[in-house]
Amino acid sequence: MKKGLLYSIVALAAIVIVASFNMQLGNAPTQTVPESMAGNVLYVCQASDSSWDSVASALRVFSNYIIAGFFFCLVLLAFGWGWQLYQNLLSDKFKRDSFKNIWAFTKWWFWLLAVTMLILFTPNAFRRVSITGAGDNWVMCNASDMCNVSDPNCHNRIVRADAVHVR
Repeated sequence: MKKGLLYSIVALAAIVIVASFNMQLGNAPTQTVPESMAGNVLYVCQASDSSWDSVASALRVFSNYIIAGFFFCLVLLAFGWGWQLYQNLLSDKFKRDSFKNIWAFTKWWFWLLAVTMLILFTPNAFRRVSITGAGDNWVMCNASDMCNVSDPNCHNRIVRADAVHVR
């Protein structure tokens, strides 16, 4: 195995483990919630606008057609694999070359599906919320993501739960 691939696998494993157990370097400043509001608040952060999100929102109107197209290709793949297996069963011997085209189509379909899903469904797509009276550029976040209130660049808030709406 090449060293670069091995280092990439180790780095990916380390990132997954660190993210899974909510590990972080240093202590994050937290905002305090009054005792009377405990359990009735949600933490929201201002979403950073990126070209990634704008492309995803522009393609969102076509998402049903794109997903339907992928399922149509999936049906074609299932039929193609079944047909090739049936042909090999009839001839009573395995012909590796008969699977060449269907395997290539399967690889292209898989990677196109992966890239399309990454473009259509950004991480903010699943966390985006709107707040009553505060605009609609907000995402849900954790208490550990909150910044210090005295910081002028801090755009994170603790909001009453009944003011937050899923988009």
